[in-house]
Amino acid sequence: MKKYFLLIAIILNGCASKKAISPDDVINIPTPTSWELNISNSIQQENWWYEFNDPILNKFLDEFLDNNINLEKAMLNTRKVKQGAVIATGSLFPTISVGSSGSESEQNTAGFPPIFSTLFGQSSDEVSVFTQENFNLSLSTQWEIDLWGKLRQGRIASKQQYLSTKYYEDYLKLSLTAEATKLYFSIIEAEKILVNSAQKLANAETLFSLYALRYNKGSISIEAYQQSEILFNATKSDFQNKQLVLNTLKREAKFLIKNYPNKNFEHEKNFPTLIPSLPDIVPADIIKRRPDLIAQQYNLLSSKALDKQALLSLLPSFSLTGSLGSSSNDLKDLNNEDFSVWSKGLSVFLPVFNSGKLIANKKIANTNKEIAMLDFINALLNAYKEVENAIESDKISSDALLVASTNATLAENIYITTFEKFNRGATSFEDAINANNALHNSLDLKATIEKVRLEQRINLILALGGGFKYKND
Repeated sequence: MKKYFLLIAIILNGCASKKAISPDDVINIPTPTSWELNISNSIQQENWWYEFNDPILNKFLDEFLDNNINLEKAMLNTRKVKQGAVIATGSLFPTISVGSSGSESEQNTAGFPPIFSTLFGQSSDEVSVFTQENFNLSLSTQWEIDLWGKLRQGRIASKQQYLSTKYYEDYLKLSLTAEATKLYFSIIEAEKILVNSAQKLANAETLFSLYALRYNKGSISIEAYQQSEILFNATKSDFQNKQLVLNTLKREAKFLIKNYPNKNFEHEKNFPTLIPSLPDIVPADIIKRRPDLIAQQYNLLSSKALDKQALLSLLPSFSLTGSLGSSSNDLKDLNNEDFSVWSKGLSVFLPVFNSGKLIANKKIANTNKEIAMLDFINALLNAYKEVENAIESDKISSDALLVASTNATLAENIYITTFEKFNRGATSFEDAINANNALHNSLDLKATIEKVRLEQRINLILALGGGFKYKND
C-alpha cells in the first residue's frame, strides 16, 4: 500500500501537466531503451494511411472520420464530461439569484370562507372580509468558502477526468481508423480470392468438359465421371461462398460510414505497393505518447484528487449567505427605500454522526485510487507487450509473403504440367483437379498473407501511438 502511495507521489511531481509519465517511475522492472525495427525509414506522416498511396482508401477514411457513429458518440461524451468540469469550476464561485413573488390573502370575521358561513346560518352581509396583498423582490447570494480546498480538488478531478476522456477519444479514433483500414484491405483480399475462385471454377469446368468427352467415348467408367461431377459442383459452391464473404465485408464498410449497407463499395483491386515506413531505431519511451496511456494517466490523477476531496469532506464547511431587496403590500412601493429589506449570515456545517458514511466514502476513494494505479501499470505493460508482438509479427509476415509468392509460382508450374498430361490422357481427373485446387489455394494464401502483412504494419503503428514525423540525422 505504501509503495503505491510513493509511486503516486512520484508521478504527481512529474506529470501535473500534459507530459506523459515516465515508465521507469511507475514499474520497477527492466524496460528497453529502444527497439531496432530493421525496416526502411522515411518521413512518417501523422495521417499514416496516406503512405499507402491509395486515393480510394483516403476518401473512405475521410468519410469514416466524419460519419462514424462510434466516433460521434465519443465526441459527444467528451463534450458531456467537459461540461461536468465547467460545473465543478462554478462551485468555487458564489451563486447569485434574483427572486420575486406576489401573493394575495383573504380573511373574514367568521374565521372560515363565506360559503361555509351560509351553511351555518350566518348571513353573508354580517361577515366582514379583509384582503391583503404582499409583493417581494430580492437579490440573494450564497457562497461556500473553500477553506480546505475541497471544492478545488473536485475541480481538479473533473478537469483531469475531462482530459482522460479527451485522450480516450483520440485513442478510439486511432484504433477505429486502424480497424477501418484493415476492413478495406480485407475487402481487397476477398476480391482477389473471389477472382481466384472464378478462375479455379473456369479451370474445373474445362477439365470436367474434357472428362465428359472421354466418358461419352466410353474410355472412363460412369463412377469416375460421377466423382468428377461431385468435385466440379464443390468448386461452384466454393465460388458462391466467397462471393457472399465479399458482399458481407462491403456492407460492413458502408455501415461504418453511415451509408445504407449495400454491396456497392468502391475499392482498389490490388493491395498497395507502398506501406507506411518507420525508422530503423525507435526509442522505447515513444509509447508515452499513446493516447490510451495518457488517458489512464489523467484518470489516475483524477482519482487522486477525489481521494483527497473525500478526506477534506470530514472537515467543517463554511457558507456565506446574503440577500437584498424590498417587500411591500403595494406593488408601486417596491422601489421605495423605506420598504427595503436585507440579510446576511454565516453558516457552519460540521459532520458529527452519519453512521460512518464519510469514512466509507474515503475508503472507497482510496481504493479507486489504487485501482487506477493498477490500471495504469497494466496499460503500460500491455503497451510494451503490443509493441514487442507487433515488431515480431511485422518481420514474420514480410518473410511469409516471400515464401507464399514462391509457392504460388511453383503451384502454377505444377498445374500447367499436370493439365498438359491430363490433356494427353497421361494423368487422372483427380490429379488435374487437385493441381488446380492447389494452385488457387496458394494464390488465396498469398492474398491473405499480403493482407496480414499490411495488418501487422498497421498494428505496429497503432502500438507505437500512431503516425509521426521522423527524420534521420
